[in-house]
Amino acid sequence: MKVGIALNMLSEPPRPDVAVVSDHLAMGDLAEPLGFDSLFALEHHFTGYAMSPAPLQLLAYFAGRTKRITFGTAVIVLPWHDPIRVAEEIALLDILCGGRCLFGFGRGAASVEYAGFRIPMGEARPRRTADTQGLARAGIRVAGRILPDPSHLDPAAPDLAS
Repeated sequence: MKVGIALNMLSEPPRPDVAVVSDHLAMGDLAEPLGFDSLFALEHHFTGYAMSPAPLQLLAYFAGRTKRITFGTAVIVLPWHDPIRVAEEIALLDILCGGRCLFGFGRGAASVEYAGFRIPMGEARPRRTADTQGLARAGIRVAGRILPDPSHLDPAAPDLAS
């Protein structure tokens, strides 16, 4: 059995946000010494629910502070991102931590978050998720490294579509 911890930085009014984030950074620093197998970061925007807008950035912080734990995203909400950028950021994090990553992708469920990005949530959500996931997966597979030129990605190519 493997056991991990997720950094879900919930807003705690009236505590300052910096105090909440600092506590979670300290908790993340304890994950490896306490024997946890993984550390996960979430993605949320525009709410007090969770102060976690950049899971890959947060995990990169811990990549330089650990040796063995696995890092995961729970989740990267694909419709809010450019797929090439997601692929590049994932490739970089994978290099920084020596391949200790698991990536979870999702399509998002909170209308306030979609509204904050000015993206229609309705019928566009499944299409944007599928399109973005295909391109991001293609970028990761082609790269395994940071892509110097996104024009090398052809999401219609048979070897990239799966």
